[in-house]
Amino acid sequence: MTRTARGRFRWRTKIRTSLPWFLVNRGLAGKGTADCGDHEWYNADGEVECCYHCAAGRRPYDPTHFAPAD
Repeated sequence: MTRTARGRFRWRTKIRTSLPWFLVNRGLAGKGTADCGDHEWYNADGEVECCYHCAAGRRPYDPTHFAPAD
């Protein structure tokens, strides 16, 4: 993977972690709509996992994805 693809939407993620949620929800630093190409997952609601960086990254929730490594 190229260096450019790795950081494609990372700047938005950095901004979102610094802004109050009401500004993020108004679209000032929303997730990218295209596929970021290097998903980092979080459990959105117990049914779906979403990517921190792009809206295209979604998959069914699986608890084994978040199991701690031994």
